[in-house]
Amino acid sequence: MSASRERKKRQESQAGGEISRKAARAAERKAAERRSNILYASIAVLFVIVAVFLVVYNSGIFQRGETAVTVGEDTYTAADLSYYYYQALNEVYADSYGYPSMVGLDLNASFKDQPAWGSTEEDAQTWDEYFKEQAVEMMRYVTAAKAAAEEEGFTLSEDDEADIAYTIEEMKSTASSNGMSYGSYLKSAYGNLMTADCYEKNVRDSQLATAYATAYSDSLTYTAEQVEAVYDADPDAYDKVRYMLVTVDGGAESTEDEEGNTVEPTEEESAEAWSSAQDTAQLILDAYDAGEELGTAASDFENATFSSSEGASNSSTAAYVEWCFEEGRQTGDTTIIEDEDNSTIYVVVFQGRYRDETKTVNVRHILITEDSVEVEDGVVPMAEQVEARAEEILAMWDGTEEGFAQLAREYSKDGTARDGGYYHTAKGQSVEEFEAWCFDDARKSGDTGIVRTTYGYHIVYFVGDDQPDWYLTAEDTLRSEDLSAWEEELIAPYEAATHEKGIGYVGR
Repeated sequence: MSASRERKKRQESQAGGEISRKAARAAERKAAERRSNILYASIAVLFVIVAVFLVVYNSGIFQRGETAVTVGEDTYTAADLSYYYYQALNEVYADSYGYPSMVGLDLNASFKDQPAWGSTEEDAQTWDEYFKEQAVEMMRYVTAAKAAAEEEGFTLSEDDEADIAYTIEEMKSTASSNGMSYGSYLKSAYGNLMTADCYEKNVRDSQLATAYATAYSDSLTYTAEQVEAVYDADPDAYDKVRYMLVTVDGGAESTEDEEGNTVEPTEEESAEAWSSAQDTAQLILDAYDAGEELGTAASDFENATFSSSEGASNSSTAAYVEWCFEEGRQTGDTTIIEDEDNSTIYVVVFQGRYRDETKTVNVRHILITEDSVEVEDGVVPMAEQVEARAEEILAMWDGTEEGFAQLAREYSKDGTARDGGYYHTAKGQSVEEFEAWCFDDARKSGDTGIVRTTYGYHIVYFVGDDQPDWYLTAEDTLRSEDLSAWEEELIAPYEAATHEKGIGYVGR
């Protein structure tokens, strides 16, 4: 082989080797890129998975089915517990008349950091612990009542079914009025674990338990002698008192400076105002003792207000009512009570103590208002149209009390509609026209009529006379005691156990 041919072959061989090495490096780079792309894609997928997991986790899907409480052989999930937890919260809200701060509950702070009302260092309990404790007790009762009802063949009535439907529809309506879906609103009201199915199941269970207890309560009867014995044992709990009262404002007024800023009174000004109020109270009482009317004596002073009460009960925590109920109090007794914490002084005249024998009656009524009349948008129905609608509905009545109750459920615009329009009232508790019809001496069971008041037209059915107020209150004492004993016996066999993981998902 010539030198030139050999050199050419060597060059080709070297060139081929170079090409091979370049190809290898290129292949290696591509492989590295593929590995990198796979890695980055894997990381991206992982991020998506984590994000989806967090969304799902935060939605409560995983937590809501976790076992939180077992009662006997029944299992309650964290979502079930959440229902009863917020029911307990709602009870506190209702008992405090919508002002939970009155009992030391801040709805904007964690319940786990707030001591429950009445909690002490020796018996420390947070609101979160309290609500869970109450929820578990509700579960015990519902479990026991459901079991007993099933054993006895007790089922929900049409009224009960109507109550369930009403409760659910009210929740849906409230959700809609707040611009929220039904499910979203349930979560806002009962926690993030709540679902429509869980809510409606527990509403039904609670209704069954309530209906079962109501049926037992209604079966309890008492003799007049038993009721009298309850009264005799504690007359303070059922009697009422009459008194006249003058409230004297003993606080110093704030002022404004030249720039319009409020200037609080000084200690000296406050002391002077309090001293002046003391003098005023004494002058009013002296004038009354000298024969002047208490209201007239009070009218001479701008910071004094006269009032009177014809029926205060011992349930009041007002110092002047407690004074009226003190043992040995006699008609005509007077006193001055100072409440320095509230910068108020009371002049009190005791007028007597009595057992309230005021007649009470039971009626059913259907309230018909302008909303009951179908008219074009923007048109306000005339009174004659509303009355005609009331007469039209009364004409539908089948003549029975239950038939009337059904009409009330369907047509009444009053809050008693879901109870078939049932209403228990005593004199002085209703508007004049309605009361005049109910307490007519000639009124008898089964009477019906249409009464016009400022609220609209009332179609009224007279159920009958009832016992006086004191009697009903004393009878309720007996019934409550017997019902409590019955409930304790009912739930005694049903022990509850909590599960730390599940119960930990509930609360705020």
